[in-house]
Amino acid sequence: MLEQLPEGLLDLPAHQLHTRIDDHTLIHLDGKIQRPVFVSILQHGDEHTGWDALRDYLKNHLQHGLTRSLIILFGNIQAAALNRRKLPGQPDFNRRWPGKRIPDDAIARRLRVITDKMRQANLFASVDIHNNSGRNPHYSGINRLEKPFLNLASLFSSRMIHFTSPDGIQSSAFSRFCPAITVESGLSGTADGREQTHTFLELLLTQTNLEKVPGILEHPEIYRVFASVKVRPDVPFRIGTGPSTDSDEFVIKKDLDFLNFQRVEGGQVFGWTKGPMPLLVEDQEGCDITCGWFAIEQDRVLLKHPAVPAMITQKPQAIMDDSLCYLMQPVQPPAMTRTVKNTTEESA
Repeated sequence: MLEQLPEGLLDLPAHQLHTRIDDHTLIHLDGKIQRPVFVSILQHGDEHTGWDALRDYLKNHLQHGLTRSLIILFGNIQAAALNRRKLPGQPDFNRRWPGKRIPDDAIARRLRVITDKMRQANLFASVDIHNNSGRNPHYSGINRLEKPFLNLASLFSSRMIHFTSPDGIQSSAFSRFCPAITVESGLSGTADGREQTHTFLELLLTQTNLEKVPGILEHPEIYRVFASVKVRPDVPFRIGTGPSTDSDEFVIKKDLDFLNFQRVEGGQVFGWTKGPMPLLVEDQEGCDITCGWFAIEQDRVLLKHPAVPAMITQKPQAIMDDSLCYLMQPVQPPAMTRTVKNTTEESA
């Protein structure tokens, strides 16, 4: 683990970081409050907002000393050099953190070591910063409906998603020993995402107790992810505005991502096909629930029941690497009574 930023690092955009550091570089920067916040960026190499916002924060504060210690994890730096989510043949770095069914490969072993090291670091909080590949409002992802997690998420946005899948997510691994969230800052490169993430870092790094964040949790908007929607791997697809003459091709409706975080009624068209069902819908346990949620009528692929979609993407590579979208339902905020060990600040 490095104890300071390599010279000139703050002058580099994400695609040039590979000239100074490598994948999974850890940097520990001391602050006035010793108990550190862990910040993970660029787990996906084409999601730059985390680094952009963190650069802004560090440029503003390093000269006079950080309010709180920071541990920064730089993720897939080699993919960032090419503005790719990941390199060909690589696993998704945010699917290899300790979990239930993680393959024992080199990336997973490296992330186990990092997790074990951070478990001993007495972290105040963990934040994994991402971007979406489709049009979404800014929101936080939480793995536990507990007060410190909700307070932490609320520092970024009143809009939150509770999810327990897929396996191998960084926030899920760290949620076992500290409040941990995923921050989703909209499309990569947008000014509003950068500014909101910078403001979030400013707020977070001055907090001393995540059990008490005055005025934050007045009107939380919480959704529960209950299913992922993928295009079956053997189905060719494209984005379009109507049916294809190719009997094997699935046409995903253009501008479908305008539906993100909107309540969608049964009968909504997701696309067109002349073949069998092109979608695979799985619940949070990995069970196939496709027939319960989608149907084909007159070549139209239809949602069968009301739901709130999120993370709909229109980028083919993102669809192949991850999913087309997720389906959610709104949930009522829980009673704020449960706590997590080590959520209060013992001293400065």
